[in-house]
Amino acid sequence: MTKLKLATIGDSLCQGFQSGAISKTSWSFPAIVARSFGLDVPGDFLVPHVPGPGLPLNIEDMLRKLELRVGPELGAADVARALQFIPDYLDEMEDYHERGVGSLPTKFSGVYHNLSVWGFALAEALSLTPKRCRRAIKDSEGWIEDDFLGLPSGPMYRTAQRVLNPGDIAERRTDTQLDALERSLKERAPIDALILWLGANDALGTVLTLSLKDMAREPADALPSDPVELLKWNLTSEERFRSDYADICERVGTLLDAYSPNTRVFVGTVPYVTIPPLARGVGHFDGKYFDNYRRFFVNSDGPGNLLEGLSREDVITIEKRIDSFNRSIREQVGARKGWHIVETAALMDRLALRRNLKENEPDEPLRAELRADHPLLGLDPVPNVFMYQLDAQGRRVRGGLFSLDGIHPTTIGYGLIAEQFLNVMRDAGVPGADPLRLPWNAVIANDTLIQQPPRLWHSMLAEAERHATFWALLARALA
Repeated sequence: MTKLKLATIGDSLCQGFQSGAISKTSWSFPAIVARSFGLDVPGDFLVPHVPGPGLPLNIEDMLRKLELRVGPELGAADVARALQFIPDYLDEMEDYHERGVGSLPTKFSGVYHNLSVWGFALAEALSLTPKRCRRAIKDSEGWIEDDFLGLPSGPMYRTAQRVLNPGDIAERRTDTQLDALERSLKERAPIDALILWLGANDALGTVLTLSLKDMAREPADALPSDPVELLKWNLTSEERFRSDYADICERVGTLLDAYSPNTRVFVGTVPYVTIPPLARGVGHFDGKYFDNYRRFFVNSDGPGNLLEGLSREDVITIEKRIDSFNRSIREQVGARKGWHIVETAALMDRLALRRNLKENEPDEPLRAELRADHPLLGLDPVPNVFMYQLDAQGRRVRGGLFSLDGIHPTTIGYGLIAEQFLNVMRDAGVPGADPLRLPWNAVIANDTLIQQPPRLWHSMLAEAERHATFWALLARALA
């Protein structure tokens, strides 16, 4: 079997983020691609290890530990215990990552093959450095070092430091993500393939916060150059995205010309951020859009309807902007020899249920997508893009492709993305690229939400509407 030499530049979707945290980096979709070529992960394909349950908040781990205290069902008498446990859990995570083992540099001082960092928009890929991360972490701590009900300060920046400069080496403190790629190429070139998938975080914050802070409303010459200050906006302007994406592609192309001119590059498009189940459309449906978009647990007449939300007009703005992002991506890829588009956006469109009027036929989109003997179609029920849901006995009855945060894939969801990339790699003539070699048995076995669902999730969803404010605060903490 051909052993692929692979590198990856991306964000949470490439790093393997799920259920509110980056933790399962060995089962990110690039790692699954690497496994299909017979590479050992993390031996042959180096990925960063994030200690503990991960950053910023591993909802699955929190639920499993809470279940040890209150059992698999959250009765009325247990709600107070749960609300007492959660601040304690958050405080433990803060101590671990700010002052404990999780704050220490790793023993590894090399360069990873997967250089993706969750939360990265184009501006971070171009200009965020470990040195700037250190200052952002300090600034986000504020004047209270040990916060009540606080997550670790600057969790994205802590992750970026661990990826870009794991050994905290002085000469690498000013490396950007693309500088790290150059170091990787100097050590390992030539490489066979580069996965490049950035852009989702130039729109994702809109659904994480259910608010619209549009960069297009600001004069371009008034925008700050600091990538941290740019996070004040959660929707990048078309002009800024086009310019930044061109800069990234030009830099990547120059590096490959210098070190690895025969490398094939596989570039993902940006899916609509309103398709994942974190946000739920309520009100009138016009065939494509709803009146408003609220938290996934909100009913149109419930108390959660008083929380923040996006309007139909907001969502149309977001999706038109993502369309412009993808035009820029396709233009850049089309102008470069050996670069190939992977239509991840189109895949998500086909799997969408509500906008495709498939709510009553949730199996159909995946069945139409996959071969008849595909391992995912042997799962009961067939996975879909609904919010992950269990019955009272702890059996999965809906969802399966999205994790508990409602925005990032599960391990099997990442397997589906890996298969999409492998299809394009095969068609592009990458030696050994074969979707049939994807180790689906191992992928399914390592998906804990499939193998051992956290039974308490059923009760948490049942209580969600009554405690809508808490869920909104939790979502903001993860944004």
